[in-house]
Amino acid sequence: MKRLVTGFLFTLISSVPGLVAAAPSSLQLMIDQLQTYSAEFVQERPEEHFFRVERATGTFDLIRPGKMRWDYHTPDEQQIVVDGKHVWVYDVDLAQVSVRPVADIQADIPLAWLLFNEPIEKSYQIIPAGNRDGLTWFNLRPRGNTFFQSIEIGLKDGVMYAVWMYQTSDNITKVRFNNVRVNERIPSRAFEFTPPQGTDVVGQM
Repeated sequence: MKRLVTGFLFTLISSVPGLVAAAPSSLQLMIDQLQTYSAEFVQERPEEHFFRVERATGTFDLIRPGKMRWDYHTPDEQQIVVDGKHVWVYDVDLAQVSVRPVADIQADIPLAWLLFNEPIEKSYQIIPAGNRDGLTWFNLRPRGNTFFQSIEIGLKDGVMYAVWMYQTSDNITKVRFNNVRVNERIPSRAFEFTPPQGTDVVGQM
């Protein structure tokens, strides 16, 4: 993350024997124990020129590995479905569906670190980012090129309650989760997507 205190914080923590090694492992442990995740979310991001904040709400569901669904309810209805092979984006107002193979864009999926069965440190550097707002935060720095600079994850009692995605130091998409349900059954049909009749389909299967 482009946070002014990150470098200082990491230097300070690294001076305490065993702390740096122990802290990131709790993030990996959370992921290793996660089978399903469902929640409501509130997403905030700066609008053009950063004069206002755009706010969206919806629901999020995930089955590991490989299946994920974002349903935006407000202000505009949109569905994003990862079915294990493809990423579908359905814009209800435009009656348009775009589709891409997951393999083509896996590195650019912001929650790829959660979605797939790969050790986080294979693709990200993990930096403990301290405690704030009642959460324990971790900073993920991508090791390769992605459209975002870094990601912050906020945990409480081993459960994810926030994800902040930094495209730049000032352009941050903040997602907070509530009514979280972990490792409860989710029907697999929730991750099946068929373009509604009459929609335009753009992309490749």
